Amino acid sequence: MLAGVDAGHVATKAVLMRGEEILGYAAVPTGFDVGAAAEAALKNALESAGGARGEVAGIAVTGIFRDMIEGPVLNVATTVPDYVADAKGALFLNKNSRTVIDIGGNIHKAIRYDQDGNVLDVIQNDKCADGLGIFYTTMAKAMGLSEQEMSESALKSTRKLSVAIQCALSAESEAIDLMCQGAEIADVADAVSRFIVERVAAMSACMALTKEVVAAGGLAKSQALVNHLQGLLKQDVSVLNLPEYVGAIGAVIGYEGGK
Repeated sequence: MLAGVDAGHVATKAVLMRGEEILGYAAVPTGFDVGAAAEAALKNALESAGGARGEVAGIAVTGIFRDMIEGPVLNVATTVPDYVADAKGALFLNKNSRTVIDIGGNIHKAIRYDQDGNVLDVIQNDKCADGLGIFYTTMAKAMGLSEQEMSESALKSTRKLSVAIQCALSAESEAIDLMCQGAEIADVADAVSRFIVERVAAMSACMALTKEVVAAGGLAKSQALVNHLQGLLKQDVSVLNLPEYVGAIGAVIGYEGGK
């Protein structure tokens, strides 16, 4: 049994795999102690798989904070660059995919790869577009909704509103202003979704998106976001199974391939 750990800005995810079978997975907030978050995610994943720590033959780590995971408890075997892990994980979950758009808590990126999961091209958001996932969560809380409820609300929108043309901070202020002015929650939720997707689509348009295009990351679970993304890119985008765990899965695949 092998473990993959993806240490992200917002959440740290762990998966356990044996061959091509996913045995268990778990996610915890990253917080300020990446090592502790990684240990907690692995422990929870083991519990979900009904396994014991001694059964883990190797641990591969990826994510923005991958180099901060260390210590005798994890005993990391290898680190895998996040864009490599995304490509490997996306191809594992969808053998026909050739481009993955990862919409994470702080960073979004698009990765193109070949039939073997070898990375051909990568593009990532600029600094001004950081934190879109955090912004989405913040806005859901401001509306008194969960992230899933905000997505469902956005799908019911009947009026097109706009928030900001620049950063997430100004968009948050404008969204709150709209709510104070009596705008429908569904319309504001839709405006927030479009604000995020417009930035993801603008980034993705700078790279040739080879079909089949798939979506990963926590925000890929929002159908409203995916609908807008398909419209702006003018092509189908399918959501991977366990989209927030694509990197952790890819870390295992990358580790196995490099042995």
